Amino acid sequence: MRTVNTRMALVIAACPVCAALMAFLAIACQGGEEAPPAATSAATMARVAFVSNRDGNYEIYAMNADGSGQANLSHTPGSDCCPAWSPDGLRIAFVSDLVDLHPASGGEIYVMNADGSGQTNLTQGPHTDNCPAWSPAGSQIAFTSRRGSGLSEIYLMNPDGAGQANLTNNPGNDWDESPAWSPDGSRIAFFSNRDGNGEIYVMNADGTGLTNLTNNPGGDGDACWWGAEGDLVWSPDGTKIAFSAQREQEQGPPLFWNKEIYVMNADGTGQTRLTNSRAQDVEPVWSPDGSRIAFTSQLTVVGGYSDIYVMNADGTGQAKLTNGAGWDDSPSWSPDGSQIAFVSRRDGNADIYVMKADGTGLANLTNSAGDDVSPVWQP
Repeated sequence: MRTVNTRMALVIAACPVCAALMAFLAIACQGGEEAPPAATSAATMARVAFVSNRDGNYEIYAMNADGSGQANLSHTPGSDCCPAWSPDGLRIAFVSDLVDLHPASGGEIYVMNADGSGQTNLTQGPHTDNCPAWSPAGSQIAFTSRRGSGLSEIYLMNPDGAGQANLTNNPGNDWDESPAWSPDGSRIAFFSNRDGNGEIYVMNADGTGLTNLTNNPGGDGDACWWGAEGDLVWSPDGTKIAFSAQREQEQGPPLFWNKEIYVMNADGTGQTRLTNSRAQDVEPVWSPDGSRIAFTSQLTVVGGYSDIYVMNADGTGQAKLTNGAGWDDSPSWSPDGSQIAFVSRRDGNADIYVMKADGTGLANLTNSAGDDVSPVWQP
């Protein structure tokens, strides 16, 4: 059902340990926050969490916005991924495959303080839990779990792990993935294939009011992959949802399904295709002010490299920001919208780069011998 996915290619190429973890997770991982009043200081002061295998296994790291102060936060012998900052920037939720009582588990959700202290296993069970997403108020965490039937469902819990509840509770042979909170915290959008193809659904935060938003025979949205959002993101004002979809079959050679960026109103109306190229256009992310969308595009039909693009929220003004000889993907806006962090393999291994929102001022922040992926700015 899925076509060539630039994120999957990068993850598998960059991460042999996590390729195995992804296979075990089957098809199974993050948020945003208002910019502080002082825009220039926001980018300077905010830290960036990321995942790195520079010490031999994948762990959660953090650094200052200029690349200084890089520190291993999780310090586990297992594989850690999917860092998600709490809205107040004081804690980080993440996924680890190291579980004291259940070593065969495919992943558990942990939380720790921003300096790595106070690590706590929140889910604790013989099942796969992943894709943690904080509510805007920081009072709850939505996540994907394969407990029970072995198929993924959307669950909800308190930040201390209490009150875990299945929100989707669908008995069918399907996958519910990639929970994404509306900015006001009243609703949760997610990806599901319960109708036989990928669709984007929304429900109230208590699981009621389930609605299929996209209702299209193609494939809309995607499951979250190792720290990347599942290709569905709310606009900062909560009125729209951007997503990637494979609805049009392009003529070759070869014949293939490409992915494009779409946007729709929060009730599913007004679905509009924003990109229109024979490419894989994925990973849409809204700028903090909602005026622009950054995304990843792989312009060649099969193989080739991907680059970071930006466009206005209506799809106009599409501009290529990167032009490196390697994979550039996973764009992440700074809290004030002045910078974009991303992953690049232009130097052979994966590093975290940063650039201004217009593509200038490119800098390699991590510059390590290992692979550094999944950058997420502190709110």
